[in-house]
Amino acid sequence: MGHTVVVYSVTGDYDYTDYTRRTSVVMKDLKPRFCIGSNAGGEKVSLFDRFMFHFFHRLLFWPQCEFHFIVERAIKERPNYDMLITIACPHSIHSGAARAKKKYPQIFPRVWIADCGDPFMLNPFIKFPGYMKKYEDMWCSACDFITIPVEDGKAGYYPQYHHKIRVIPQGFDFAKTPVEQYRKNSVPTFVFMGTVYPGVRDPHAFMDFLLKYPLPYKFKMLMRTPLEDKYVSESNGRIEYVIGLNRPEVIRECSKADFLINVVNPNSIQAPSKLIDYGIANRPILDIDSTFSNQNAFKQFMAGNYNATHKIENLDAFRIENVAQSFINLSNPQ
Repeated sequence: MGHTVVVYSVTGDYDYTDYTRRTSVVMKDLKPRFCIGSNAGGEKVSLFDRFMFHFFHRLLFWPQCEFHFIVERAIKERPNYDMLITIACPHSIHSGAARAKKKYPQIFPRVWIADCGDPFMLNPFIKFPGYMKKYEDMWCSACDFITIPVEDGKAGYYPQYHHKIRVIPQGFDFAKTPVEQYRKNSVPTFVFMGTVYPGVRDPHAFMDFLLKYPLPYKFKMLMRTPLEDKYVSESNGRIEYVIGLNRPEVIRECSKADFLINVVNPNSIQAPSKLIDYGIANRPILDIDSTFSNQNAFKQFMAGNYNATHKIENLDAFRIENVAQSFINLSNPQ
C-alpha cells in the first residue's frame, strides 16, 4: 500500500533477503536469549530450558516473559514510528511495549495498536496466575486501541478497556487460496480441519458415532497430528487422517468435500480462523458440539439437505486488502 513496514520477530537463521526484495518489508530479529523458537527451526533445547519451562511456564510465563524486557530494543533502534502494531500471543509483547512507552515516551510511536487473537487473563481455556493481571492492566491502559477478531470477544477483556476495542477480523489473501469446482462425490465426503482440544473442541463423540454408522461415507481429518489409530482401522478406512498440508492445499481439499465439519467452541469469546477458510472453500458447514447431541442435523446433511448450514456473513470483510485498510484507518483516528 506504499507504507514503510518493519517487522520485528524471532527470525532465527532464516534468510529473508528474497522476501524483502519482493515485498519491501524489512525483517528485524529481536534476538531473544531464551525464547528461541523461530521460523528456521532446529534449535536444540537445553536441559536448563526444559527445567525452566516445566517448572515456571505457568508461574512466570516462561520463556515468553523475556519479550517484556527486550521489545524496547525495537523502539530504541528506530524511534518515532507513525504506528506500532504489537501482536499476541504472547501477550508479553504487549506488556513489553507498555514498558517501553513508560521508559521512552518521547520516541514512542504516535499510535499503538495491541492486536489480540486470543484474550489473556479472561481466556476460558488457559488460567494464568492472578498477579499477571497487573501486566494486562499495564498494556491495556497504555495502548491506543485493542483489536480483536470477533465482536463477542469483548467479553474476554476487562470492562474498563472496552472503549478501546475495535473489531478487525483476521485477514486472508483470497488470491492465494484457489478452490476446485465442486463435483458431488460418489459417497458423502466431509472434512474437518483444525486443532482438537480434548473435552473442549473435541470430535471424539462424533467419531465414535461414525464407527457405528451403517451407510457409506468418507471423513477426512486435516490435522497436524493424527488422533487414535483405532478410528482408521475400525472404520475400515472411512475415517482418514491427512497430515502436513499447507493452507492453500487444505482449502482446496475442503472445496472438494460435500460438506465441512465445524466443532464449535463452548464460548463465543474465540472463533476459529478455520471458519474463514471454510467460507473461502464455499461448501456447506455443519456445526456440531463436543457431545454430538444433534445427530439429526448430520443425517440431513448426509441426505444432501444443507438447510442448517453455518453461514459465514460478509466474507469480503476478511480480505487482506480490507483488513489492512482497517488498521491504516486507526493510524489516523478522527
